Amino acid sequence: MIYLDYAATTPMAPEAIRVYQEVASNYFGNANSLHTKGTDAANVAQAALSTLRNTIPDTSVHLTRSGSEANQHAIDQLLNVHNFKGHILTCRTEHPSIREHLQKLIEIYPGLIMEDVPVDEQGHIHPSAVEARIKPDTILVTFAHVQHEIGTIRDISAIGEVLTQAGISFHSDCVQSYGKIPIPMKQAGLAAISVAAHKIHGPKGLGAVFFSKTFQPNDELPTGTADGPAIAAFAEAAQIQVQKTDDSITHTRQLRAKMIERLPADVQILGAPADHRQSPYILGLCLPKMEGQEAMLACDRQGIAIATGSACRSGDHKPSETLLALGHTPDKARTFIRLSFSHETCLSEIEQAATRLTRIRARRLADAEKIEWQGTPTADR
Repeated sequence: MIYLDYAATTPMAPEAIRVYQEVASNYFGNANSLHTKGTDAANVAQAALSTLRNTIPDTSVHLTRSGSEANQHAIDQLLNVHNFKGHILTCRTEHPSIREHLQKLIEIYPGLIMEDVPVDEQGHIHPSAVEARIKPDTILVTFAHVQHEIGTIRDISAIGEVLTQAGISFHSDCVQSYGKIPIPMKQAGLAAISVAAHKIHGPKGLGAVFFSKTFQPNDELPTGTADGPAIAAFAEAAQIQVQKTDDSITHTRQLRAKMIERLPADVQILGAPADHRQSPYILGLCLPKMEGQEAMLACDRQGIAIATGSACRSGDHKPSETLLALGHTPDKARTFIRLSFSHETCLSEIEQAATRLTRIRARRLADAEKIEWQGTPTADR
C-alpha cells in the first residue's frame, strides 16, 4: 500500500516505539504514587514535558488526549479569562473540533458571539480583513496555521501583529504545522497553540497545548494516571521531527512538485502557488467529473491510501466546507481529494501513485463518455 494520508495520521517512529517500550518496561509506576517507582515514573514524565517545551521556547505545556481536545482546552482557557463573554473571530475553514466547540459554547453562554473572517480563493486570511472586524469587545481570535485540507500557510505573524496592538488573545491550531514547518509563536504573539502527537510519528491518544509563559507559567500533565510511556514517546518523536524540519521540507516539496507534474492537466491544484505560503506536506486536488469519494475508493483498490478531507469528517458525505468557503460550488467541492506526504514517502511511490491515479481518471472519463454516447438519441449519432 502506498500511504499518502499522513495529514490524517502517521506511523510511530522507530525511536518513539523504542522509548515507549523502554519506559513501559522500566518506569511503569503510577506517577501519583509516593514510592520510588511512582517517583521514577513522575520524573520520566516531567523530563518528557521539558523536552516538549524546548521545541517551542518560552512556553508551558498542557497535555491532552488529542489534538481536537487540545484545541478545545486552549479555547476554553482563553475564554475563561473573560468569563465566556465577548466577540470571537474565526473562519469557516477551521477544523471541526474548533467550529463545533465554538457553536456549543455560544449555545451555553449567551454573551459569546462568533464572526467569520473571509478567506480568499487560496485559503489565506488577510490581516486587513481581521483588523476591519475587530470590535471593542473582541476577546479571542483563532485561526489554523496550516489549513488542514489544502495546506495553505497563513501569515499568522502579520495577523498576530494586528492582534497584539489591539490586546486580543490569539490561538492557532498548529496540528498540521508542528514539527513540520517553523511556528512563529513569539513573533505572532500567540497565547496558545494546539498540536497532536500522532501527526508527527508519535503515539495516538495524546495532544498538547503550548501556552505562552505570560498566560500560563506551569506545565500540566493530564488528570488521572499519566501515560508515561506515551508521553515519553511523544517527546522523542517531537524532538526528532523538529530537528529534521529543514530536510523534511526540502524532501516533501520535491515530492509535491513531482506529483503535480505527473497529474493530468485538467486536475485543479488547490492552495497557494508560492512555496513559502504552501505546506509541502499537503496537496489538495479537484478531479473534474469524478467525486472524491469515488476516487478514494478506486485508489484504495489500486493500493493507494488518500483522503477526501479531514479524517474527523470521514463518514460525512457533505461537500467540504473548506471548498465552499473558497467559493466553489457544492458539486465541485465533492470532487475534492487530499494527498499528504512525509519524510518517509519515496519518490518512486509518488511516480507509481501518479500513474495509477491518472489511469483511474482516464477509465472514469471513458466510462462517462460511453454513458453519454449511449444516452444520445439514434438520430443525433
